[in-house]
Amino acid sequence: MSILETQKIHIVSLKQHKDKIMKCLRLHEVMDIQTMSLNEPGPKSEDQRANEEEISKLEYNLAEIKSAITLLESLVQRKKGLVESFAPQKEEISHPQFVQTCRGFDCAGVLAKCQAIEARLANLRNLSNEMQNDRDRLLPWQSLNLPLNELASSQRINIVLGVIKNKQLADLRSKLEQLTTATELQAVSSTKQESHLLLVYLTQFADQIDQLLSKIDFTPLSLPLSDKTPKEELARLRAVSQETNYEILEQLAEAKKLASQLDKLKYMYDLNLGHKTGLETKQKLADTVYAFVIEGWIKKNDCAKLKTELLEVAKELEIIPIAPAKDEKHPVVLKNPKVFSPFELITKIYGTPKYEEFDPSIPLSFFFALFFGICLGDFGYGLALAATSLYFLKRYRLPEGGQKLFRLLIFGGGVAVIVGMLTGSYLGFSPSEIPAGLLPLKNFLLSIQIIDPMKSPLTLLLFSLALGVIQILFGILLQLALRIRNKQYVSAILDDGLWFFFLSSLVFLIVASALALPSAGLAGKLSLAGAGLLVLTQGRHKKNIIQKFLSGLLSLYKVSGYMGDTLSYSRLLALGMSTTIIGSVINILANMVKGGPPVLGIILMIIILIVGHIFNMIIGTLGAFVHSTRLQMVEFFSKFYEGGGREFKPFKREAEYTVLKQI
Repeated sequence: MSILETQKIHIVSLKQHKDKIMKCLRLHEVMDIQTMSLNEPGPKSEDQRANEEEISKLEYNLAEIKSAITLLESLVQRKKGLVESFAPQKEEISHPQFVQTCRGFDCAGVLAKCQAIEARLANLRNLSNEMQNDRDRLLPWQSLNLPLNELASSQRINIVLGVIKNKQLADLRSKLEQLTTATELQAVSSTKQESHLLLVYLTQFADQIDQLLSKIDFTPLSLPLSDKTPKEELARLRAVSQETNYEILEQLAEAKKLASQLDKLKYMYDLNLGHKTGLETKQKLADTVYAFVIEGWIKKNDCAKLKTELLEVAKELEIIPIAPAKDEKHPVVLKNPKVFSPFELITKIYGTPKYEEFDPSIPLSFFFALFFGICLGDFGYGLALAATSLYFLKRYRLPEGGQKLFRLLIFGGGVAVIVGMLTGSYLGFSPSEIPAGLLPLKNFLLSIQIIDPMKSPLTLLLFSLALGVIQILFGILLQLALRIRNKQYVSAILDDGLWFFFLSSLVFLIVASALALPSAGLAGKLSLAGAGLLVLTQGRHKKNIIQKFLSGLLSLYKVSGYMGDTLSYSRLLALGMSTTIIGSVINILANMVKGGPPVLGIILMIIILIVGHIFNMIIGTLGAFVHSTRLQMVEFFSKFYEGGGREFKPFKREAEYTVLKQI
């Protein structure tokens, strides 16, 4: 439950040392720099205005470089692995090599070429799309042997092109003949559903015909203007489209030549990003004519080390501890033993703890690992999960969150191995199914099996509920300890202490009654005493005695909430059994197909076993992680933990594509 102490400080030095001090702070990643100002609000200083202009330029450069990277990455034929898709790998490079590469790279020239190619490609693709649209519009009219520019209406004659449903065509002809004989209606092309029509009529009948067309499902169309017939225009568009596609390929080939500069563009992106972050951080500082002040937070045990490091780069410097402002939150730094640090992931998913709270990572670690193992509950799946997670940890350079996740899965897989051995689950097989030829192995596996969930589900259910009771009571104890640490002694004793006593007495009563123990009477008296004390104390904040009594009486209704929380742990039984049952079904299906054709049957059996068990392991792992996490966040954290703290974020190098090697 380690939340490190933090101290707010001011670093004061001369302006001439600002860049060296900022570089030192970024290198050592020890200070969470905050915004401050020593002056009254007023006009910005010359340095601040210059920084803002430089930041704007850098943002523009970053956008241009990012656009070029996106273009070139889309042309590089490199398939990403599953892990890399979720956590892109950063290239490890030494600082001298990084700086030297950036200095010798003609970034502006490459960007200009990329922008020209991107703009030309965009124009060509727009032109290609427009031509394709024109071709689609012209295709139904290619049998029309008239130049397209002659299909326009004149002062005396209207020409209308459109589409109508075939079932309405005869009705349209009939109504046009009734209206006037001075019309010409031609079906240029037809499909099963609709017809493309050419309608010619005198202008004097325009109002009546327009009204007629509006009452039926007639869709007017327009065609591109040209002195060619539709068929000739289609041929021209095909030829131009071929030329356009050829030029697109030429531009793509030019872009692929630039793909060799992709890594250097990524270096330049990180260089600009780091410069921008540094300038934005400088904007948080307070400047005087000759000096500057940095305000921020550091870990308390880093004070002496930080002063030593800074004095090496600037002798005129002072570090001054200061008190935080009223209601200001301390940033939170979690520090746990390496074996427990993966469980910080669960804590941070819920929310960073407040500075005055416990870090729940260690308290939840045992329960999360155990619940995960019970939910997955198979020796083979647990072993495969642990081995796969270990492979990803060794194979890929993962961010901190990714490392913690896979280490968490190693713990969960390891516990699943133990649970699988104790419950006799080996990829859906039971030790009793082992053939007689392997009798020593069979006897050994049966000897370490303590329960068969398929034969004794009620026992496993009671065990799951017992784990729930233990974790809930443990959560109440943690809340009691937290209030004592914060000197809230009355609430600790009268709220958490009495509830712990009452709930423990109820559990004692239920167990003693179920086992017909002589101590059942004592348990009943303790339960009544606990209930009575809760009635007397839980309404103590109310104004009059009646309200105090009624509020205390109603507080006993919280028991139903605790019962609901306890029943939620029955999911451990459900998930554990479902994994085993699905594994058994996969084995049965594989055994059924084995009796088919000699070779095909064996192949199908292997496919079903591999695909089926991989699928079951993935689904089981997902379910185990989600439900074990839910039990911590809903049933456990609700007893003592709020979260909502501010995470400590030290000033450091920001980079999207590279990691500098530690020398």
